[in-house]
Amino acid sequence: MASRYSQGLSGLASDYAMLRTIPALLSVVFVATGLYAFGGISDITITWLSNYTLTSEHATLGGILVYALAFMSSETKSLEHYEPWEMAFIVASPAVILGWQYVTELKDLLLGLGDPLGAQVAFLITVVGWAVAVR
Repeated sequence: MASRYSQGLSGLASDYAMLRTIPALLSVVFVATGLYAFGGISDITITWLSNYTLTSEHATLGGILVYALAFMSSETKSLEHYEPWEMAFIVASPAVILGWQYVTELKDLLLGLGDPLGAQVAFLITVVGWAVAVR
């Protein structure tokens, strides 16, 4: 039985197509961590680990990690390839993600817009920044 890697060009094309699904998977993980960090999803408990409940800090660090990984792997890694408004969203996304968790003033400022409106605005900023960064 021949392995998929020994099928020549068709196997190579199939492998490349599978690699292209990685950004889509990262997008799902990024949106899920954002929803959890900004309160769009309630507690996530992993029953296989003695009912361990993930915290918003897990979501924050996971979101930053995925964001950095996606931006570093994008074809336009340098900010000079972006328009000024795009740069603003690219920089604002990690700032909002980290600020929401670690800077009380930022969270209070956004929640001053209303609850859950402030969290929704923060989530929207990060998703737009993600979309711009991984284009």
